[in-house]
Amino acid sequence: MPPRSRDSIPPPSAPPSLIGEVKAYVARHQVALADAIRDDDPLSGGEELGRRNAKVADGLLSSVQAIAMACTGSELAGRVALAAVGSYGRGAVALRSDLDVRFLVEDGPEEAAAPLAEAMLYPLWDGGLQVGHQIVSLPHALELARTDLPTATSILDWRHLGGEARLSRELLAQARALLFGDAGIGAFVRRLDEEIEARHPRFGGSVYLLEPDVRNGPGGLRDVDVAGWAANARWGATDLPALVRLGVVVAREATRMAEARSLLWRIRNRLHRAAGRRADRLTFDMQERLAVELGYGEGGAAVESFMSDYYRSARAVSQVREIIFHRARPFVSRKKPHEEDIGAGLRLFDGQVTFANPDELARDPSLAFRLFAEAIAREKPIFPFARDAVARAAQDAAFVEALRRSPEAARLFVELATTAKETIFSRRSVLGELHDVGLLVAMIPEFSPVIGRVHHDVYHVYTVDVHSVAAVDRLRALARGDLAAEFPLACRLAAEISRPVVLYLATLLHDVGKAIGGKDHAVRGADMVMLIGERLGLPQADTEEIAHLVRTHLVMYHQATRRDLDDPSTIEDFLRDIRGQENLRELFLLTVADLSTTSPTALTSWKAKLLDELYLATDRALLGAHGDVADAGLSTVRADVCGRVGDTPFARSFVSTMPARYLLSNTPEAIAAHLGLAARRAAAEPAVELRPLAHDMSELCVVAPDRPGLLASIAAAIVACRLEVHAAQIHSHAREDGTTEAVDLFWVRGPGAEPMQVPHTQRTMERELSAMLRGEKTPRAILSTRGKPQWTSRSTPMVETQVSIDDRGSQRHGIIEVITRDRPGVLYALANALHELRLSISLAKINTEGTRVADVFYVTDEAGRKAALLPRIDAIREGILGALQDEA
Repeated sequence: MPPRSRDSIPPPSAPPSLIGEVKAYVARHQVALADAIRDDDPLSGGEELGRRNAKVADGLLSSVQAIAMACTGSELAGRVALAAVGSYGRGAVALRSDLDVRFLVEDGPEEAAAPLAEAMLYPLWDGGLQVGHQIVSLPHALELARTDLPTATSILDWRHLGGEARLSRELLAQARALLFGDAGIGAFVRRLDEEIEARHPRFGGSVYLLEPDVRNGPGGLRDVDVAGWAANARWGATDLPALVRLGVVVAREATRMAEARSLLWRIRNRLHRAAGRRADRLTFDMQERLAVELGYGEGGAAVESFMSDYYRSARAVSQVREIIFHRARPFVSRKKPHEEDIGAGLRLFDGQVTFANPDELARDPSLAFRLFAEAIAREKPIFPFARDAVARAAQDAAFVEALRRSPEAARLFVELATTAKETIFSRRSVLGELHDVGLLVAMIPEFSPVIGRVHHDVYHVYTVDVHSVAAVDRLRALARGDLAAEFPLACRLAAEISRPVVLYLATLLHDVGKAIGGKDHAVRGADMVMLIGERLGLPQADTEEIAHLVRTHLVMYHQATRRDLDDPSTIEDFLRDIRGQENLRELFLLTVADLSTTSPTALTSWKAKLLDELYLATDRALLGAHGDVADAGLSTVRADVCGRVGDTPFARSFVSTMPARYLLSNTPEAIAAHLGLAARRAAAEPAVELRPLAHDMSELCVVAPDRPGLLASIAAAIVACRLEVHAAQIHSHAREDGTTEAVDLFWVRGPGAEPMQVPHTQRTMERELSAMLRGEKTPRAILSTRGKPQWTSRSTPMVETQVSIDDRGSQRHGIIEVITRDRPGVLYALANALHELRLSISLAKINTEGTRVADVFYVTDEAGRKAALLPRIDAIREGILGALQDEA
């Protein structure tokens, strides 16, 4: 039976004076409780505030209950018990959380307690208190608890408030015997597991969600509650000191859980105070506010430090909860377990790998790694007791020191970290398992500061440690060929690598320099690698190769997405960082693994093709066969396209005059569609086509006579059509009639979750572009008439605007790179600013990374010559910054 709401029972008459007194009492204490969260004391507002809130409620409910009992008569005396449940039952209620109570009757109709409930609850509700309630009989409560988990957990939280105490005692005694005894505890813990599995995906599925829910999310306060329910049901323990005395957790684990719970409570109460209601989501704007309130300071670095502590706390909660769950489950075997000595200090117990003698772990620390290696080799799980023993040993300084001195431990760790074999561990990740039990940090202490380290943006979804482990797991999947359909080139190369130790450890350590912060993490990380390699006993040559990969791990991505791959200078610059073909393969695979695990949408198909193109072009250059092989590849694409549309003079001209980067970055199917649009275009008029793609994205192709300011006009039309640009390719080619034609591609999405009206949007784009090309309208006039769409109201972290001007990176063009916050009209602002600066855009690479755009423009002067940017550098920067400021 679910708790009843106030709408489910008719209101009784309550004395106006009582309602007024309740209102005054509630208002007075809510102000006092909120004031107890002191901005000058980051430690205020924690669980002690919750206990104070519960006591305030106790006082109010006791008084109202006495009045209600007097009003409803003596016939209820001895037949009804009133109890607090949920967080109120546990004696600590967050600032704006609801109170949950139960009215318990001994037997007979539950409606017998309805008059008392009504007399109590309406004055409380009318007085401004949120109270959830349920009326239940003792037999019904016990029966319901067998199948209804909330009822079972409410009995564990049961705290008698008033009425007949005997009923509360009987309920708890019978529940302990029937539900939480030896026969029922296993089923109860399984139900708790199922609750977690169902709840976590609804609130992000990871403790590292960008805007976590501090109550219901993974590692949040609800997981603290779940751990408490399991401990209470299994051992009758209701606090951490009791669990330490029972040996369920050790003191340091209890300390980690207590510290994590303290931070979560302080965060949650402050969220409630700021919202004036129950609010448990730690949004970006609240992250910035709470970083100040909790003493971290202002700015992005302070927010990252605060959120890193949050994620560490959430991780601690998850780990300790798992320990309690493992120990709470009773061992059940229907037959005598099979035991087998498998040597090396290990044995099989009931199909699980464990220690032959657990005491040997302290004497022989490398036994910890032999445990994992044997489990992988035999494809068997690790016995939970053995896993717990390793996790606890990894927290002991003497054990860790001995582990690092062991050559066998170093060798086994490297083997485990660089295996591509699929495992049966949680998440199928051997490195993730080593990280969870503490062995990763034990061997690489430099990894410790990046645990929980987070970027204050919406592009990097995971903390540095989780991302690094995920990147290695992505390499394993590539090497096994699991992702051949998505990454065919990467899978082929990953299966052929000759130095897996170099590649896998470089991938694991590529962000280790972020422990210090700042913008030179690749250089710092490379320096740290030299010490790590020596500790792990790696050959000097391998360590130097790992360090080089860490130092250059961002280079390939930046070259592919921000530079013209048709410009010989791009390949020449990139080759300066490459140490031969094997290093090129490793850097390519590291870049794919890194980018594809930064966020689910970071490695788009467009970026993947650019990386493939850069790898192939550089590989050809290293082989000295750049021209022949490149021409052969382009010939294949041209023949494929002409085969699709017909081998006409127009088709041959189109594919032979379009830039090589266009032909290599798009599929033959897409090129055929663009060619068809160009063939249908009327002279002097633009042609527009929208092709829906996956994930609510569409490709917008615009074919139009090229002219100065064309990109600004297209961008204005895009804004007027309320489309969001996520990537773009800007191309042009010479037609047979001597004119120049632009073939510009944009990957766009409708605003928010709105479906795109494709035919209407196409017609609007063509109409507005035609008007601008004929001079009937200007981009500014169109924007002023239609207005810019409103950007999402959801708060996001700020992005610092940066303008970089390069006069030497290309032989034919000046290069302007702009990084700024994404918003409607930003592409128009940039394109129009360059047009007003009398710069023509030959190539544009538009790249969206979360709420940050990194746009690169290759420009010439109005005559098509390389623009001399350095003499005008200040004017160009001021013009761009001014345009962005006007559009903000």
